[in-house]
Amino acid sequence: MSGICKQVLRTLKAGAVNTLVIGIIINSSNVRTFDATQTRFNNGERAVWTFTLRDSEEDFINVTVWGTVEYVKKLVTAFHIGSIVEVINAKILARQAEDKDEMFVPFVSIPYKLIVNEGVALIQTHYAPVRDTYEKLLTIPTKSAERLQTLKSVLQQLENLCDQYVDILVVITFVSGERNITTRDGRTLKCRNFEATDGSSESPIVFILWENEWVERAATWQPKYTVLFLSDARIMFDKFKKKTVISIVRKTLITENPNIPETELVRKAVDHFGRDIFSADPFAVPNPDTIVTVMTIEEISEKINQATIVEDGRLQFATILKAMVTDMNLDDTNPGLISTRCALCKRLVLKNHDSCMNLNCPCGNGTRPPFNAITINVKVNLKDDTGYLIGCRLSGEIAECVLGCTANEFQAMTVAQRADLKWMYVMEKCDVRLHVLGPTSLFPRALYNILSIRPIAKEDKEPNQPDKTCNM
Repeated sequence: MSGICKQVLRTLKAGAVNTLVIGIIINSSNVRTFDATQTRFNNGERAVWTFTLRDSEEDFINVTVWGTVEYVKKLVTAFHIGSIVEVINAKILARQAEDKDEMFVPFVSIPYKLIVNEGVALIQTHYAPVRDTYEKLLTIPTKSAERLQTLKSVLQQLENLCDQYVDILVVITFVSGERNITTRDGRTLKCRNFEATDGSSESPIVFILWENEWVERAATWQPKYTVLFLSDARIMFDKFKKKTVISIVRKTLITENPNIPETELVRKAVDHFGRDIFSADPFAVPNPDTIVTVMTIEEISEKINQATIVEDGRLQFATILKAMVTDMNLDDTNPGLISTRCALCKRLVLKNHDSCMNLNCPCGNGTRPPFNAITINVKVNLKDDTGYLIGCRLSGEIAECVLGCTANEFQAMTVAQRADLKWMYVMEKCDVRLHVLGPTSLFPRALYNILSIRPIAKEDKEPNQPDKTCNM
């Protein structure tokens, strides 16, 4: 490492060369790709990735990586939030207040930014024994708790705060499963909803995560326990919801379970909530890993039957059910086993039609070619010692995960091959995670949506027999 000068972030100077800085990644954005044929590179598709690096309680900086798609994606696969890395020979540039890029990266304490260009600079893992010094920085907020605002005060002045940023401290009350969204230009994005409160507002606030790193990390968040310090959450008008909301944006920095006294106070704000907390939105699918309540079929039925049907609400709960799968209609010839929907507007594509025929959709009105997706829709019957549940729904990505094949692969299978899949689960006792929706005045039947199925291993299971597991 001859000629390399190790520096801490606070000593960096613009234009310095041969520098080496060590820190922990505290935030990571999605990779963006672009066509470089019209740029000075003139060599096809390139990619850019931005992450935030921290080396002390006070100092953190944004790092932007440029290079080929293969190079950038390889780095993103290797380094994540919590990775301790060395950034070697990066270009050091002064941040400019008028730079539009500053609107899309977190606010940092250092007046510079680091640029890593493929073939010129290097990012590698730091293996020194001082890792603990960096790891503790993950739980220290990037801003003072004195700047925190309560949700109640923010909500009371939402319109006045529009297009401004606030710092809030909240505890998780609900985490949804991961979803794939297809944009109007055909891109597939991952996202995850979660809800949180600080106890000052009447009901939890809904947030959406769009950055892949945070979508994955949120899978481990625990309702009633995980606390988030959201630095620079944006107050903005949501065109889809047609109202002003609090949003997590690319400028927002998230600190999980911050090491401050206020964290425990916020946790106590949800002490009165039940063990399993669910979204008021019946279309929000819970993350199955957050479900802790175990029920029998009899208990599920009693809870549904005792509920009162109301006009503007719907009973919903999630549970773990230990039951035997008595049937799955995988070898059924019913055409409803596979459905085709428009990937953009989600409307059903009727038989003998190429598109959704929705005039408000680019695929339906002919402004772009049809872009359809097929879905598996399986009916599952369950039984335990207390009763039966008939017609539980297993569909979409969860069905693909459970069956171990894509919808296209399933569509191409013979009836015999589908029957083989069926007998992977039928007559097996399973751990089934269910999202139950009670009846309403418009929909008189309860719905039982399967979130995951995992066969329960038998004590006399043959050696080397694989487990059949699926968790979404």
